[in-house]
Amino acid sequence: MNRDKLPQLRPLTEGLPAGVEFEDGSDYQTLYPQFKEYLKVIIKYRMLILTSIVLLTLIALIYAFTVTPRYTAESVIKISTYQPILTATKIEDMLQQRSKEANYLETQVKQIKSYSLADRVLSHDNLKEQIFGKDSPGLLATLFGWDSKKGTEAHSKDNIYNNSVREIQSYLDRIEVKPLRRTSLVKIQATFTDPVLAARVANTHAREYINWVREARVSQQSAGLKFLKGQAQELRQKVADLEREQADYAEANSIVAVNKDENITAQKMSQLNRLLTAATAKRLEAEHLYQESLKALKNNAAGIDDASTQEIRSRLAKLEAEYQQLSAKFTPNYPKMQQLRYEIKALKQSIEGQRAQIVAGLKAKALAAAEEERSLKEELEKQKSMAFELSKRQVQYNILNRELQSARELLQNVLRQIDETSVAVEGNSSNVSIVDHAAVPLRPSFPKKGLVILIGLVLGTGLGFSLAFFLNYLDDTIRTPEELTAYTALPSLGVVPSFEIENLLPENQSSVNGAGDIKAATGQTAKSNKGRGEKTGAPVPSKKPDNFPVVYLRDPKSLASEAYRTIRTGILLSQAGEPPRTILLSSAQSSEGKTTTTLNLAASLASAGGRVVLIDADLRRPSLLKIIDGEERIRPGVVEVITGQANLEDVLIRDAMRRVSLLPSGNPPPNPAELLGSIEMAGIIDKLATMFDYVLIDSPPILPVTDSVILSRYVDGVVLVVRGASTPRKVVLDAKERLRSVGARFLGAILNDVDVTSGDYYYYNRYYYSYYNQEKHDSRAAS
Repeated sequence: MNRDKLPQLRPLTEGLPAGVEFEDGSDYQTLYPQFKEYLKVIIKYRMLILTSIVLLTLIALIYAFTVTPRYTAESVIKISTYQPILTATKIEDMLQQRSKEANYLETQVKQIKSYSLADRVLSHDNLKEQIFGKDSPGLLATLFGWDSKKGTEAHSKDNIYNNSVREIQSYLDRIEVKPLRRTSLVKIQATFTDPVLAARVANTHAREYINWVREARVSQQSAGLKFLKGQAQELRQKVADLEREQADYAEANSIVAVNKDENITAQKMSQLNRLLTAATAKRLEAEHLYQESLKALKNNAAGIDDASTQEIRSRLAKLEAEYQQLSAKFTPNYPKMQQLRYEIKALKQSIEGQRAQIVAGLKAKALAAAEEERSLKEELEKQKSMAFELSKRQVQYNILNRELQSARELLQNVLRQIDETSVAVEGNSSNVSIVDHAAVPLRPSFPKKGLVILIGLVLGTGLGFSLAFFLNYLDDTIRTPEELTAYTALPSLGVVPSFEIENLLPENQSSVNGAGDIKAATGQTAKSNKGRGEKTGAPVPSKKPDNFPVVYLRDPKSLASEAYRTIRTGILLSQAGEPPRTILLSSAQSSEGKTTTTLNLAASLASAGGRVVLIDADLRRPSLLKIIDGEERIRPGVVEVITGQANLEDVLIRDAMRRVSLLPSGNPPPNPAELLGSIEMAGIIDKLATMFDYVLIDSPPILPVTDSVILSRYVDGVVLVVRGASTPRKVVLDAKERLRSVGARFLGAILNDVDVTSGDYYYYNRYYYSYYNQEKHDSRAAS
């Protein structure tokens, strides 16, 4: 055999359905939806789930019908905004404002379930004895072995409540307060084993809360009233002291009707200011006229002439005109001319005198106006001094007066609040009222039997499912062909269901060497070994026992037989062109059903018309001859042919089964790996391939020894047998990697010895039985 022409490793995806990729199992979820996997887990662990559901439901049922029933009574109160009786005193304003705060209702709910209120309720009309019993300890004392009476005596010195803290807490454990959303209503629920007691406690708790709120409000108002009265007394004394101090100051500073004097002084100053303004204007005008008159006098202008002066000027003008007319006729010495000159001169002197008098008069007026202005200024300054002095004395007086007025007003306000608060205290109002009184409950509130049973059912279901999926998570074996393909990246050739193989043959069944027995069992006559006349056919029992491992011959219509047909088809179609002829069957470890699979696959190939030969290549622990022949003796085989001690034709057992021949392993050698790796072994395989249609090699496990790895180089393909729900995934992957490392060509993998009644194969099993039951029905109908 030419070792250079050994088969090469085929692509891993060759022979798989189109569109399926197996790199890391990422497409596995796409091909097989998760919900199917979940359903398989549920069916697989259905008894565990059912047991969990039944057990917890039964526990819930027993609890629901044996526990002591408890009754819940409910009273409803309304906590509204506080409305003051009067037009709101400051205390009531404060109470009203607090009742409008966002957390007011929440605060009241906490107060309803406070220790102080619970202590009041327990002290009401011997209610404590009805709740706990006259001498019985409280609930917590019953549970934990406490003696509430001794506890009360031990803590009586430090306890600020009338009842022990344990009793109060035990009581509050039975009270529940629930505010109704978007309303001002609050439910007070009391739960006890006695329905009448529950109703009484709920009503008592509501009434005591209302009384507690009312008393707290009255206490606040009374404290406020007391405070106001004290303030009023202090204010009265303060008003009296301020009045006395103001009077003493007015007397000491001679202040009489300060406000009236202040008004007179202000009026005088205002009048003087007006007069001074007018005098100043008058002075300025007089001075202006005087200055203008001086200019006119200097320039001989007529601007300052009065009526008489103007009349003189008119006469002067006439005389001068007459003089001019006469000067044309007469000489200056003419008497008429001289007389005219004398009159003109007299008139001019008269005009000068008149103008001088006018200027003197204007000067006198200017001086008089200036004097008047000066005197008014002096008077105004005097009034200002008086006003300043009055203001100095009035400042302190006004301060005292304002303090006095403030004290009087504050006293009046306090007195008014005292009156209003007194009315509010006497009114005894409250913003809490009972809407619904608690009625005696007719039905227990606990346990709600239907709910308890439902909870048990839900918990049982949840526990069952959790355990199922947890156990499935812990299971690292390969259970389904989908998992086999996903984890190994090898095509799944088929699934072989479990079938019983207790012993190889019954104790009373001897091996049959005659051809007639083989014919009876197989319907064929054993062929001679090349005319030697030896009866080499391995005996097949004339009456097939139920535990015979070749189930394909024992029960051809069984589920296992159909599985081997599927495997046969998968192997024949595993590669393009001609099907593989030399096939190595191996497994990762022992006890995975590799040999049984080899026998049944050989029978399946033979039934399809092929000539098949089996090679028992497990030189350490051979088993094929023992299974087929039923004998413990060793026949010559592979070892003898390789070592040259026998010929292949001499040791080959023809028709050991129907159309199946067998090459035994021979005597166990000391060096099986070296023998299997020899050229002679490759030659045996090649020669048998020319004599038969199919050569099946049963080899040792892959991981313990290297025999299978060596043989994988000489065959067309390797079939990996994996025992379902037994072989760990890592073991299978390690075996595959060993074969891959030497270039082995994989035909696929077989999932062997699976329990088809489990959830993993629910649909497969149902389909098979449905199909064959229908076939049996059709057969009976035809007969």
